[in-house]
Amino acid sequence: MGNIRQNVSIALGLKGIFLVTTIIGMTGLWLAIMADTGATVLVTLNALRLLRTKPARLAQKN
Repeated sequence: MGNIRQNVSIALGLKGIFLVTTIIGMTGLWLAIMADTGATVLVTLNALRLLRTKPARLAQKN
């Protein structure tokens, strides 16, 4: 659950930051689109960390 919370926070945080900066004119739309793509990559890489851990049941048997 912690990983899911991290992913949601990363995705919504970056979207919020670039939404505000695009609306006030500090960044362009294309930079916001690139940031959204980057957020997707970060969230995906963060989720892939879950594949490295062993479930508790398997760890107890070994």
